[in-house]
Amino acid sequence: MTTPSSILVVDDNPEAREMLGALLSSLGVERVQEVPSAEEALQILSHEAFSLIISDYRLEGMDGVEFLDRVRKSGDQTPLILISGAPEQLAMIRASRQDRVDVFPKPFRITELTGAMDRLLAP
Repeated sequence: MTTPSSILVVDDNPEAREMLGALLSSLGVERVQEVPSAEEALQILSHEAFSLIISDYRLEGMDGVEFLDRVRKSGDQTPLILISGAPEQLAMIRASRQDRVDVFPKPFRITELTGAMDRLLAP
């Protein structure tokens, strides 16, 4: 598995965010920063770099696809994994067509997450 050095986790559900953060730390990620909103994530991304971003699709304020669009419009090409428990298939498909993006549904297997990390971080 390709282990990124730093990951930004964006999820408005505190339990999901903490669980994902703990999982990533157990996989050997050196720095995991967890935030509850896309707005806060955009602020952080304006002055900090990450190896990977993992975001929930359904967020308060803006959805994961809008968040992804705003990240890309800022010039940030950080690989991004978009995870969703929601049935918004068209938005998921639209997001998955973007370069350096992977999309999969909740619940997910650890092997799905590590596989997406490998694909997105491959040289």
